[in-house]
Amino acid sequence: MSEDLPHIESVVDTLYSLAPADFVARRSAYATEFKKAGDKAGAARIGALRKPTVVAWLVNNLARQDESALAELFDLGEQLERAQQRGDGRRLRELSTARSTSIRALTETAVSLGHDLGITVGDNAVREIGNTLNAAMADLDVRDRVRAGRTVAAETYSGFGPALLSLVPDAPEDDDTEQDDARETEDEHEDDRSTIDEAERNRLLAELDSAEAELDTARIDAEEATAEHQRCEAELHSAAAEVARIESELDAAKARARQSRKASKASSVHVRSAMDVHEAARARVAEARSALDALT
Repeated sequence: MSEDLPHIESVVDTLYSLAPADFVARRSAYATEFKKAGDKAGAARIGALRKPTVVAWLVNNLARQDESALAELFDLGEQLERAQQRGDGRRLRELSTARSTSIRALTETAVSLGHDLGITVGDNAVREIGNTLNAAMADLDVRDRVRAGRTVAAETYSGFGPALLSLVPDAPEDDDTEQDDARETEDEHEDDRSTIDEAERNRLLAELDSAEAELDTARIDAEEATAEHQRCEAELHSAAAEVARIESELDAAKARARQSRKASKASSVHVRSAMDVHEAARARVAEARSALDALT
């Protein structure tokens, strides 16, 4: 594993600080880098990171730009929980008002930060930012994601713990009770519909992110397979060239062998002919000596 790889947590923080439009490309680049370096577990974790929605990115940006304000909001949530455990209605109403004021201010800050970066924030997004901050006060898991700047989608609180998200209203006037109840019921129905829509949106976003992660993984595998294929092709061409060279040398050697056999046969004939001549010359020499001896 390469020591030059960035720390995985640093990579996660970097990705969730990016604008959503830049997230997928950078995630793919990091996943490829880790996989090529041999860190398959790190590559898998990076590839599985969900792309944040615009609302989630605005909340993440807020968390990075105004940590102290978020800390004050979460402290307010803890005070609300303690007041609720004591059954202190007056204190609950005070804290609920403070909570609404704080969430409104933080939402405006998140929207302003988005505007500074060229992001247009609609009314629905504003509402979802407030819902996410509300949920972070009541749900520790959501709070941890928001505080770390790693929120991936708008959040809503649907747990059964302390009802930190329930405002504690002042006692209504008797003659307005029915109208208030009707408005409250209508608001509850609207919140239910909003929660269902948000849950469906988050489910679809999760499916989309999962599909994108699978696509990134498949693309990386395809790139590696292509590189391996190209390497094998290069080795095949090299081996074919080597075979051709050897075959050419073998053909040349065979030709030289044929020439050598022909030369060997020719020299064998020449040797036999030379020996015959040599024998004939010896015979003549012997006859000449015998004739000379006879004269003397």
